[in-house]
Amino acid sequence: MQAILNLTKQMTWCEFAGSIFGLLGAFLVAMQVPGSEFGFVFFLISNLFFIRFSISNRYFALLVMQVGFTATSLMGIHNGFFV
Repeated sequence: MQAILNLTKQMTWCEFAGSIFGLLGAFLVAMQVPGSEFGFVFFLISNLFFIRFSISNRYFALLVMQVGFTATSLMGIHNGFFV
């Protein structure tokens, strides 16, 4: 039982971390100031947290969406830093 409670706490933390990084990314991109491209880095970190969360909880629709968002985050990083 304790292992289940510990996993639940860990996944809640993972879910909140993904949300916080996603919000930080959204604010940075929306500000449209020099350095806004770092918002896509925060999006990527958020995607990784949510991918872990979705796999651990078997939320496969969320996993599919996060894989797609990971692709757009990588495109944003590429366009912001390398193009």
